[in-house]
Amino acid sequence: MPRRPTRGPFGLFTQRGLGLLGGAVALWVAARGFGVRELQMAAVALLALLLLSLLFLLFTSTRLHVDRLVRPGRLFHDGVGEVELTITNTGRLPTATMEVRDTVPAMLSSRSAAVVPPLRAGTRTTVRYPVRGLQRGRFTVGPVVVAMRDPFGVVTRQRVLGNAGELVVYPPIWRLPDGVPLGGTTNMGGEGRPRPLPSGEDLANVREYVRGDDLRTVHWPTTAHRGKLMVRQAESPQDPRVVLVLDVRGDRHTGRGPSASFETAVSAAASITYHVSARGRQVVLLDRPLPAPPRSLPWQEWLERLADATPAEVDLPALLQQVGQGTAGDGTFIGVLTIPDPLELRTLVRAGRGFSTRIAVLVDADSHQGRASAASREHTQATAAALQAAGWRVTVVAAGERLDERWQQLLRRPRLAVT
Repeated sequence: MPRRPTRGPFGLFTQRGLGLLGGAVALWVAARGFGVRELQMAAVALLALLLLSLLFLLFTSTRLHVDRLVRPGRLFHDGVGEVELTITNTGRLPTATMEVRDTVPAMLSSRSAAVVPPLRAGTRTTVRYPVRGLQRGRFTVGPVVVAMRDPFGVVTRQRVLGNAGELVVYPPIWRLPDGVPLGGTTNMGGEGRPRPLPSGEDLANVREYVRGDDLRTVHWPTTAHRGKLMVRQAESPQDPRVVLVLDVRGDRHTGRGPSASFETAVSAAASITYHVSARGRQVVLLDRPLPAPPRSLPWQEWLERLADATPAEVDLPALLQQVGQGTAGDGTFIGVLTIPDPLELRTLVRAGRGFSTRIAVLVDADSHQGRASAASREHTQATAAALQAAGWRVTVVAAGERLDERWQQLLRRPRLAVT
């Protein structure tokens, strides 16, 4: 990496220039004190060098234009991109030697500086440097700081040029295995209370009877086992939709930085969004109560929103109640949640009754802070068992565990029993 020129406290002379200025003063004082004429001549020579360097910069062009191109503007986590800077001399005089340094966060790049030789009037040059998405988020790249210096490196002038650009880094994404059934939406298109189709070739699950269901869809073996009417929930191949609820409550997550439970939850939501979108499903991602029915968006837009996700104060039970009322649609319900308490668990089970497939990815927040007690682990296991008994596919993700391996657990068909 090119060496960054160091400037003195006055912002005009570099450290080298300040050293020469101090040396000239010392030589002048010594010459006057000892009467050595040669020392006086040396002092005058150093001062002349500084003056010539200053005049050199004053008579070079500082009229520059910078264009920035960030490609791609959206990076997958740990992906590599490139920033291209095009510098044009718009003045009538040539420029001095320039050090070009782009303002970029350290977690994206450590090689954003380059030395550019003098540019003649009207000419341009291109500087490129790599960026790597090591942390999710939306980052500002720029502006460019151009430091022009004389050939001896004793005087410098600095300019800040160009507008800032933007680079978005998606959250980490795990490649999830196929095989988990994903339901579709009803014939209501995801608006209003979800109503199951009376028939269908792909029967994904069994749910509780709702008034108005076709009695021909009653699943008698499950009805006898559970003691109440249960019907086969048919998937619709029309407009298949996945409703994904992400728990962003700051008071329920623990840990800091990339190893925090919040980052695990965001990564899980991003991985599931990418996975189900690749299978042709529309995705509705929810993290707070809705003022109006949501729209499904492409996975790129959801991942971009997840790149900006931050912990917040959210009424999760209110959101689950809206989901249970069919506000977001139906088909498959996936919850990426911290371990719910008993009240939240009941609300979650009720919210999932209108969906053909129900999946819970439980993030063990206590393990991310290294303080998961035996009682906490027992509560987590009991919660997972209760959801499985209610017909959910459940997996628990603790600190340091691979989501793709935990996702494999969801391939097992859930138990149907009385909770």
